[in-house]
Amino acid sequence: MIKSINSHWSYGLWSYIYDSSYSNIDLGVGISPGIEYNIFPYSESNRKQLRFQYKFHPGFADYSEETIYEKLSEKTLKHSFTTEIEYIQSWGSVSASIIASQYLIIDNMILDSYEKNKLTLCSDVSWRIFKGLSFDLWGNVSRIHDQLSIPAGVVSTEDLLLMKKELETQYSYFASIGLSYSFGSIYNNIVNPRFGD
Repeated sequence: MIKSINSHWSYGLWSYIYDSSYSNIDLGVGISPGIEYNIFPYSESNRKQLRFQYKFHPGFADYSEETIYEKLSEKTLKHSFTTEIEYIQSWGSVSASIIASQYLIIDNMILDSYEKNKLTLCSDVSWRIFKGLSFDLWGNVSRIHDQLSIPAGVVSTEDLLLMKKELETQYSYFASIGLSYSFGSIYNNIVNPRFGD
């Protein structure tokens, strides 16, 4: 749920419930309130955006197996800050974002350091070939120090090869290339640019 305050400010509220055998989670629930400021008026979002977002993320996780931190469940509170810039022209668009998050509280214990954190950089370039059809490049890289749900014990060769279990890591990266086709406006199909939604 996202609500506009004025032409630059918005606030929102997100909720989730999920399970993931890959991430060792039987039940994950949470709610995330957030606020956003766009340097440019939202009325110009079909041409340019420079948005700053801040969110709180209280949550609870019930784990399938005991984690490397000897937990079967835990309550957490983390916060995140996102900066995103997007520039849209008749030839296409370019966007980039930085997302930083950090755990503040784990099981009612206030963390006194920044050790549980994650930093992600994303970038996207889209070249318009002709009306509606675009050539897209996208990639991201993350520095990861916040994996709480990693199960203790040895991961089987089968689970490793089939990517059935999340492994402990300090980084990840991803890139893609492709074609996309959009209907609607000659420049983009943004309906509500707030919080990137």
